[in-house]
Amino acid sequence: MADDIDMLAGEYVLGTLDDAERRAFQRRLLTDPVAVAAVAMWQERLSPLLLAVPEVTPPTGLWPKIEARSAPANDNRIRRWQIATAAAALVALVTSGLALRPLPKPAPQPIVTQQPLFQSVAALSESGGAPALLVTYDQATKTMKVTPVNVAPRPGHSMELWVIAGKAAPKSIGLMREDGATALDRMALDIKQQMTIAVSVEPKGGSPTGLPTGPVVYSGQMITLPTS
Repeated sequence: MADDIDMLAGEYVLGTLDDAERRAFQRRLLTDPVAVAAVAMWQERLSPLLLAVPEVTPPTGLWPKIEARSAPANDNRIRRWQIATAAAALVALVTSGLALRPLPKPAPQPIVTQQPLFQSVAALSESGGAPALLVTYDQATKTMKVTPVNVAPRPGHSMELWVIAGKAAPKSIGLMREDGATALDRMALDIKQQMTIAVSVEPKGGSPTGLPTGPVVYSGQMITLPTS
């Protein structure tokens, strides 16, 4: 049976996928812009609930009772069903409470469409292999984030990021951190152009020529996500 991307994205946002399903969906987000857009849509749908629910301190001993009752249920499918049921009940409780609560007539407000967390994404890989890096770009803030997924270390070298817009020559956009994600600010990219992000292995400190001098180990095309 073909998967339902909208349902999977909703379960991912609610946190009801088991560990294996969550990891598989996270890998899918690296290469599937439709899945990324579906997650952003679910975040937009559910975010108003966070503002509407008042903070409540749970009664003392509530969590031990829940753990005690759910301890025999070791099967992942049963645990997923329990969490999904609880999440659905929470949403139903909040929405029904909002419907029953008398509210003053609100003043007309302009409709504001919430934008996704980023507008463009690229999965960089080595010769079409498994994704090694995930690149996201937010045009509004001119911010790019490069997150390593499966990057081979290059001792004694720097890994340099390049952007190739259309048929233009590669342009250096910075060096990758040796560990963790790399954030690049003030990145004015024209996302309407066909754009490729690449990574080359360079001497320590970066290319001395302004162009790649070492092997290009990872590359991928930037994909612009739909905004509506």
